[in-house]
Amino acid sequence: MKKTIFDRPVLNELITRIAKLETSSKGRWGKLTAQQMVRHLTEACRIAFDEVVVPDCSNFLTRSVLKWLFLNNIKPPGREKGKIKTFAEVDVVNLNLKVDSLDVERTKYTTILQRMAHAETLSLRHPLFGKMDRADWGLLTYAHADYHLTQFDV
Repeated sequence: MKKTIFDRPVLNELITRIAKLETSSKGRWGKLTAQQMVRHLTEACRIAFDEVVVPDCSNFLTRSVLKWLFLNNIKPPGREKGKIKTFAEVDVVNLNLKVDSLDVERTKYTTILQRMAHAETLSLRHPLFGKMDRADWGLLTYAHADYHLTQFDV
């Protein structure tokens, strides 16, 4: 079954999983610390509100096959090896973004998740997946969080 942040139990599941992170939690792949990962999730959610602008980099393949895979939370090859590249605009490591304590970053993420869950409209486009509706954002937000929480074994 597809999971979306617009389903209250699913939203609560993400919040519970985020709460299990500890400052000492280590990712199985990639360079992110737990705090950086949560900040990255927050910044990625801001794309849905057009608060972080990422230039369109979509093509037929990303708007069709890749979008379908991600919205259905199907694990693409290379996922567990950190082979999926992020947008430069939300790459907290390369941007050298200041991150707050894990508690503060968790609060920011939970707040934006709640904001998304109650938003009537979200961005009509995604930089990689093209045309998006509110339902698509709910699925993508869950799948993205699930990817990173799996990275940190929570």
